Amino acid sequence: MRLATGLAAALLLASGSGRALELVLDPAGLDPPAQQRARDLLARARERLPGHWQADPRRLTLRFDPRLPADIAGRHRRGQLRLSPELLEVPATAAAHDLARATVLHEIAHAFDRGEGGGWSRQPAFRRLAGWDRRGANPYTLRSPDGYERHSPAEAFAVNLEWYLLDPQYHCRRPALAAWYRQQLGPAPGAATACGTGLPLLVAGAAPAQLELEALDPARVYAVDYLLAGAGDAAMSRFGHSMLRLVVCAPGREPGPRCRMDLAYHRVLSFRAFVNDVQISNWRGLTGAYPARLFVLPLDQVIDEYTRIELRDLQAWPLSLSPAQIDALLQLAARAHWSYDGRYRFIGNNCAVESGRLLDLALTPSRRRLQAITPRGVLRRLQDAGLAARQAPSPDAGQGLYFASARQDYAQLLHGLQQAGRVPPLPLERWLESPPRQRGEPAPDLPLQATAAWWVLETAALRRAELRALARLKRHLDGATPELQARVADWQQFSGLLDAPAALLPAGGYGIAQPDDLGVLEQALARLGEDGQARWQALHESAERALPPAQRQELEQTRQRVRWLAERMRALAAAPD
Repeated sequence: MRLATGLAAALLLASGSGRALELVLDPAGLDPPAQQRARDLLARARERLPGHWQADPRRLTLRFDPRLPADIAGRHRRGQLRLSPELLEVPATAAAHDLARATVLHEIAHAFDRGEGGGWSRQPAFRRLAGWDRRGANPYTLRSPDGYERHSPAEAFAVNLEWYLLDPQYHCRRPALAAWYRQQLGPAPGAATACGTGLPLLVAGAAPAQLELEALDPARVYAVDYLLAGAGDAAMSRFGHSMLRLVVCAPGREPGPRCRMDLAYHRVLSFRAFVNDVQISNWRGLTGAYPARLFVLPLDQVIDEYTRIELRDLQAWPLSLSPAQIDALLQLAARAHWSYDGRYRFIGNNCAVESGRLLDLALTPSRRRLQAITPRGVLRRLQDAGLAARQAPSPDAGQGLYFASARQDYAQLLHGLQQAGRVPPLPLERWLESPPRQRGEPAPDLPLQATAAWWVLETAALRRAELRALARLKRHLDGATPELQARVADWQQFSGLLDAPAALLPAGGYGIAQPDDLGVLEQALARLGEDGQARWQALHESAERALPPAQRQELEQTRQRVRWLAERMRALAAAPD
């Protein structure tokens, strides 16, 4: 009876003549000042609701219930919203997303989602965008506005709706989800913040542990290619490696085919395991012990890594994407770059699976079509979907679509030197692996062309020697000097600071980094860059001191030879004809 009396005296927050949402306040347990605060809170929440929700004729009852658990701000059940009375004591702030109003909106979101005409949290498109499209936990754990969004898809819907309705920066920080809410529920009330033209990304620098902040302007991305590295010798690379190449136009160039020649500005999106172990463990790679990250790399660095060091081909398949699809792909890639914290598995969640999933999110409807467990499998699905050509890029096609392994170039250079009688007649692999004295001695009168050829080969031999030295140190690290072990531990601890781009940002933000975050980030990058170079140099010197004398001598002799050949090239090139 008391409940009926309370409802009879309730405030009906409705606009119009009954064809609008009724937010009915049950005043039980509230004194007059508290009732006024409750009415003010409901009015402030109502004005932020989507327009057609405000016009919905359903009726919701709200009660401030002191029996709620202390850690629960609100609950919804069958059209009844129970809220913590403590919300009425929360002081008003200038923040757009205040706890009291956000809680009311959160519970109203549950009421609409679970009621007639709802079901947004069950839509496949929403679940994919919100990270609920795979088995296990939601991996978008970094840069989250509220960890409760990872409790369930329903909570993800309600949490993100709070921020969509209240935060004018939401469409900049989570553009893909903002676009989905706008399509489903209409524009958010209030003015939105103007977003910058560039998507901030941390790009790998040339030196170890060096990261550089770039603002990628989607308008300068002419095309996207599926970039495939050939098979490698290591177990984790025997199926190749899948990446996405962004064809970025040089500043001032109009987007068009000529942008394909602007290789220095192209960027590569590469899902990889973040490994700061001294030696990669196949078992850890199989069991998901390594974090998965979306790395952003300069194309020339990727070309060097695969073609000149690992001697693997790179092929690029241009994807048939519209500008809108390219923009969607870049937004989703930026979100993954800052927020994704998956686990990398050589089988099950590798580069191919991650690349296919990213393409699915941007390009396909709710039915998944592009994911596969191998890089070639993703390529076949792209071809079946009409997004990539069937014919492989030809080495003679030009346009920067095929980057051949340097193996053939090295073989031709070596053959030329051998024909001239300047180096011993050894096969390429054996020549590169031999110590300097067995590779031959450059003559003092070596001409320019032969000098350049020998310099290229000696540089490749030096890289091989450094990799052999590194492999030896990894195998014998347990018996290494205390100094080296300490340097390795120091480097592992330091490089762990670069585990994820989000770790370098100040706490409190969410989603894609915004201008307010970037000032602190640039200072942190400068500090870490200087510190990283000093630590890496110390580790490098300590590691070389720990090598056997013969291996140290081989490295030093090869470096001296590379320097002598470089100096001779410069002298011959500067000499008058």
